[in-house]
Amino acid sequence: MSTSSGRRSSPPARPEASSSGQKRARGDDDPGTSLVSNPDSASASAPAPAQNPRRGFASSPFADFGSYMSAKNSKLSAQFDADASTSAAPGALFAGVSIFIDGFTVPSSQELKEIMLNNGGRFVNYFSRHTVTHIICTHLPESKMRNMRAFSKGLPVVKPGWVVDSLAENRLLSWVPYQISQHNSSSRKQMKLSAFFSGKQNGIRYQSNQNDENKDLEFQTSSAQEGSRDQTESCEQEGPLLNVEVAEDSLSSDEHGVSTFEERDGEDFAVDEDDNACKIAFSESMDNDMDPELHVAQSPDATSRCSDVCGTGSVGSHLSIGSLEKDTAKSSSRSHSTLTDPNFVENYFKHSRLHFIGTWRNRYRKRFSNLPGAKSSKGNNDHSGKKKTIIHIDMDCFFVSVVIRNRPELHDKPVAVCHSDNPKGTAEISSANYPARNYGIKAGMFVRDAKARCPHLTVVPYNFDAYGEVADQFYGILHKYCTKVQALSCDEAFLDMTECLHDNPEEVTERMRNEIFGTTKCTASAGIAENRLLARLATRSAKPNGQLFISSEKVDDYLSTLPIKALPGIGYTVSDKLKSKEVEHCGQLRNISKDALHKDFGKKISNMLWNYCRGIDHSVVEAVQETKSVGAEVNWGVRFNENKDADNFLVNLSREVSLRLQGCGLQGRTITLKVKTRRKGAGEPLKFMGCGDCETMSRSTTMTGATDNLVTLQRIARQLFAALHVDVKEVRGVGLKMSKLEHADLGRGAQQGNMLKSWLGSSSEKLKKQCSERTCFLGNKIL
Repeated sequence: MSTSSGRRSSPPARPEASSSGQKRARGDDDPGTSLVSNPDSASASAPAPAQNPRRGFASSPFADFGSYMSAKNSKLSAQFDADASTSAAPGALFAGVSIFIDGFTVPSSQELKEIMLNNGGRFVNYFSRHTVTHIICTHLPESKMRNMRAFSKGLPVVKPGWVVDSLAENRLLSWVPYQISQHNSSSRKQMKLSAFFSGKQNGIRYQSNQNDENKDLEFQTSSAQEGSRDQTESCEQEGPLLNVEVAEDSLSSDEHGVSTFEERDGEDFAVDEDDNACKIAFSESMDNDMDPELHVAQSPDATSRCSDVCGTGSVGSHLSIGSLEKDTAKSSSRSHSTLTDPNFVENYFKHSRLHFIGTWRNRYRKRFSNLPGAKSSKGNNDHSGKKKTIIHIDMDCFFVSVVIRNRPELHDKPVAVCHSDNPKGTAEISSANYPARNYGIKAGMFVRDAKARCPHLTVVPYNFDAYGEVADQFYGILHKYCTKVQALSCDEAFLDMTECLHDNPEEVTERMRNEIFGTTKCTASAGIAENRLLARLATRSAKPNGQLFISSEKVDDYLSTLPIKALPGIGYTVSDKLKSKEVEHCGQLRNISKDALHKDFGKKISNMLWNYCRGIDHSVVEAVQETKSVGAEVNWGVRFNENKDADNFLVNLSREVSLRLQGCGLQGRTITLKVKTRRKGAGEPLKFMGCGDCETMSRSTTMTGATDNLVTLQRIARQLFAALHVDVKEVRGVGLKMSKLEHADLGRGAQQGNMLKSWLGSSSEKLKKQCSERTCFLGNKIL
C-alpha cells in the first residue's frame, strides 16, 4: 500500500520460507481474500499493476508481514481443527500435545501431522512459544546445539521416535529418553565440509566405520536388489506370465503405504495391504493396455521422494546419503552392476522376489491347468439362477510368516524381509509382520528408516525354496475343496464355490484355513460373499488370521460405514475429490446421482463408484487367463559407459526374454523396447544404484511372423535402441517385451506360410508399381 511519501511497504515473504522447511499442503500457503471483508473495495483503491511483479502486493489487505502471518496461522489452525473433528479417534492419546517439526524427520512431517490429527494432538506449521509444547527433530546443526536454550525457548526438543513409540504403546511416554541433548547429538560427530575436502586433497578417503562397510558389502551376495516400489508394495501382472510391472499412472497408496491399483475396466482388485510386499494381481487386468513385465520398478512416489530429498536437503544430509554411502558401497558397485558383472541380468532375476512369483505362476499353470473346472470360460458361469458363493483367501504376511514359521521366538516380535539388514543402508523392506507395522514400518521403506522407527526390528532374508514349497501346499489344499480357483498370487486366490459347496460356507472355509495352518504352519484369512468385491473386502476386515461372511442381507449395513478409499481402485485423487464434497463413506456416496458422478469423474470411474458402493460386482472367477505379453525389465544397477556396454546388456536381456517365451511355449510378433533415462537436472537417486527420477521412452515393431528366436530378438532390440538416440551414460533402466503372442506349435507351423505370403506380397506390390508407371505387355497380354 502507498504511504504518504509515495514509498511502498515491503511485500510479505512467501510462506514457504519458514524455519521448519517442510512442504505445505496446496491451498494452505495463502489465506486468500476469504480473510478480507470487502475485497472489491480493497482492489478498487489499488494502483494499476506495475511491471515489477513484487509490486502486486500493493493491493494486499494486510498492513504488514505480522498481520499476514497472523491471518495465515489462524487459517491453518482452523483447517487443522476441521480435519481433526472428522478424523480424531476416541481416547485423544496426544491431547494437550502440540508439536513443531524442525527439518527432515523420519517419519515425515506429513505422517507426524496425521498422527496428531487422528489422536487428539496439534501440529503447528510456524513456531510459537505460546502454541508449541514439543519440538520434533532428528538432527540439529552445531549452531543450534551451541545455543539450544535460545533455539528451543525452554521447550523439550525430542526425536520423532517419541511420537511413534507412544502411538505403538497407546500411551504417552516420557519424552526424556528421546530428547536431543548437547552431548549425545549425532550432529556433534558430523564431519566438517572443509575437513572432507582437505582429506581428499591429501589422498585420504573418508570411510564409515568398518562394521557399516562390511554390512554394505552384503549387496554383493544379494545381487538382484529390487528397485523402489512404491513405497508401496504391489505390482500388477498379466495373468500367468513371467512378467510383472508397476502401472505408473494407476498406482496409488493408502494411508498404510499400501499400493492399490486403479481399476481397469472394473475387473481387477486392489492389492492387499496386509501383504503389501507380495501381492501380484494375476486377474483379468492382463487384458489392459498396461502390459506388465517382470521387474521391480522404481515407483513415481519413490522417484519424487528421492528427488525431493536430494534437491532440498541440507548439505550434511546430502553428503551422508549420497557421497558417504556411495563411498562405503563403491566396492559393491564395482563387482555388481551392468558395467562389470557379465551375468548381471541372470543374477538380478535369480534374487528377485517378483521373478520368483512369476516363475511360480508358470509352474502353477502346468500343474493345475488340466484339473476339472480349469477349462471353464467366461461364457460358462451361468449357475442356473443359483446364488453365488465366492471365497477370497489370503495368507497373512506371507514372505515373513514362511521364514519365521520355525522360529517361535520371533512370532510376536517385529520382523521384516529384506535383502540386507544394514541399519544405514537403502535396501528396501519387502514385507513386514503386524508387530512391525505397529511401528509404521511398511513395504518399500528403506531399512535405515525402518530401524529408526523400530531399533529392535529383526530383518530376515528371503527363502525362495520355502516360498515355493508353501505356495504349492497352499494351492494343493484349495484345489481339494474347489474346482474353480483363480490364482492372484502365490498366496492369494479366489474360489467359486457355487457348484461344489454343499455345506455351510463358513464351516468349509474354517476347515480350509485349519488345514492350511496345519500343513504350512502359516495362518490365512478369508472372506466369503456373493461376489469378488465383497469377498475381498471381507478378507481385509478379517485380517489377521480370521474370516468374515458377508451375507446378502448384511451388505448394506457393512458398506454404509465403509470408507470410500477402502474400495479397490480408489486412489487419492478420487477419494480427495469426494472428501472435498464431504463424501467419505459408501453410505454417503449412494446419495449422489449417477449423472453427478459421471460429470465429475467420467463414465468409467462413475460406474465403478456407483456399483461398488452398492456392493455390485459382475466380474467372475476365472481359472484360465490368457497370456498377453512376456518380457523382462531391469531398473536397478543399470549403468553404461559406452555403446558396447548397452549392446551387451541388450544381448543378455534378449536371452532372458527368449528363454521365458520358450518356457511358456509361446512366440510373439510385436517387440517393444522401453528405456528409462535420467531426467535432465536430476541428482543421484536416494537409493544406491537405483534408477531415480527418470524419463521413459519406448519403441516397438511388429513382425509378419511370430518368433522366440534369440538372434532375431537381439537384432531387433539393437535396432530399436539405436532408434531412440539416447545417451547411454544416462540410461537407468531397460525393458524388453513380446506381445501379440501365439502358441509355439502354431507359430512354427504358420511361419513358413507367412514368410511365403510376405515374399509373394512384396513381389506383387513391386510389380504393380512398375505397371503403374508404364503399360506392361507380355506377349499379347497386358499385366
